[in-house]
Amino acid sequence: MVTRGEVSKKTPKKLGKPATYTVVREGGDRWRIAAVQKTKHKPLMEAISFKFKPATRPATRPAAR
Repeated sequence: MVTRGEVSKKTPKKLGKPATYTVVREGGDRWRIAAVQKTKHKPLMEAISFKFKPATRPATRPAAR
């Protein structure tokens, strides 16, 4: 699972720190986080990556109300 967020006292201008979670399923409906990797956002490298592998671009969703 990949998420993006930012910690700030005010509303952040943009979300810049991707976090990749590796989750494992244990039994029926129980999931556990096995590993987390947080990386500083590098827009240029991300744009290059998405250009060559468009399927890696995260899906966008409208903001919750």
